[in-house]
Amino acid sequence: MAVDLKMLLPEWFQNVVEFNELLETEAIELEEAEDCIRSVRNNCYIQTADEATILLLEKRFGIVYRGESLEFRRSRIMQRYNTVVPFTVGFLKDRLAELYGVDGYKVMVDGKKSLIDIKITSDRYGAVDLLYNLLWDILPAHIQITARQVNTKNFKGVLSLGSTVSGTKVITI
Repeated sequence: MAVDLKMLLPEWFQNVVEFNELLETEAIELEEAEDCIRSVRNNCYIQTADEATILLLEKRFGIVYRGESLEFRRSRIMQRYNTVVPFTVGFLKDRLAELYGVDGYKVMVDGKKSLIDIKITSDRYGAVDLLYNLLWDILPAHIQITARQVNTKNFKGVLSLGSTVSGTKVITI
């Protein structure tokens, strides 16, 4: 708690044992009340909501929880709230940048064929599902979609190979 309740007492009560004990008990109760208030305030916003509130919002949108991280679930709900029409390529790129970062995707658009090709380079679990949910919500029905996740990992190491040759001679007597 931010305020020491004992400092609010007049000086002549500060050294009374009973008052000190009562105020320690009150401090615990007030701390719990402050935690509840803080939790309610945090749950008013998706970015700071706890897991129970996110689960409630997922049920509202019909989203199935599949073991994703809380941050991923928050971004998925934000995506649902931020989905608006009409569709533009700039809007799609903005949404992809929010979800995967500026360098986390590539978009190719062929306006004559009504074709959009999207490559996601995120290695997060459920990134493709999040992409398909986004596309389902914002793309018009006449646009063909090619979407895929490209995942590359570069690591340093040494590759060692070895082999042996042995001969066996069987003699039967």
